[in-house]
Amino acid sequence: MKESIEVEVKIPIENRKLVEEALHRIGAQRLNSETQVDAYFDHPGRAFQETDEALRLRSHHPEMDGDEPDNTIPSPYELTYKGPKLESRSKSRVELSVHISNIDGARSILESLGFKHVATISKRCVFYTVDSITVSVDDVENVGLFLELERVVTSRRDMNPALDMIFSLIERLGLDSNDSIRTSYLELFLQGGSS
Repeated sequence: MKESIEVEVKIPIENRKLVEEALHRIGAQRLNSETQVDAYFDHPGRAFQETDEALRLRSHHPEMDGDEPDNTIPSPYELTYKGPKLESRSKSRVELSVHISNIDGARSILESLGFKHVATISKRCVFYTVDSITVSVDDVENVGLFLELERVVTSRRDMNPALDMIFSLIERLGLDSNDSIRTSYLELFLQGGSS
């Protein structure tokens, strides 16, 4: 199995409308929108907060555009492991994810193995694509409004070129890449929000 590395940059934003107008101006294509509900768990033998890892059960709740349901998600549930961040400019990390059909069963397995539920975070995401980069405008409940830019690569040598593309796109959107943060939504939630 090839390594899957999520090269990701996140920026807090003030005004969703201005960012979405900038995305349209540069030719970004709107994909879909959904609410994601993420339940995070801690390992029974080590503290993920200390090791910079994460284990998440996610449920997807697609929004309908018109009368047709969004069927782009193979399964509405997934289990994801995120490894420690790999470099200092972004949130890039190895990510392993599997689609599951029974989220309650998966949760029961984790809890039976000693994994402890840490927090559940809900966010509304509107997805775009431009220049092979996935962009999402995330409204995270009790945390704030953010722009996430991501590209998945299969080799660590592809990380820097992907980051360069993402930082270039940030500048094209009229944002400052120096405003990017490496803090996860879970960390922000546990700290009490984005401010």
